[in-house]
Amino acid sequence: MAERFYFDIENGEASIRDEEGVEAASVEQALDEARSVIREMAAELTAANPDETWTLIVRDASGSLVGRLPIRP
Repeated sequence: MAERFYFDIENGEASIRDEEGVEAASVEQALDEARSVIREMAAELTAANPDETWTLIVRDASGSLVGRLPIRP
């Protein structure tokens, strides 16, 4: 059965919360999807300020942290 996972991004000062989320069959599948999201957004996030460090936070439907992935170009 699919679960909903949310991908927030933060840099230590700012946080952008995912209110929509994605459905995935497992935590592993959600983390694979998160890696795809990182590939899509890394250049955009780091272009404005290459010294900032962004992290993609993966949480489950209950809000529990299930993964933290660095966003690198």
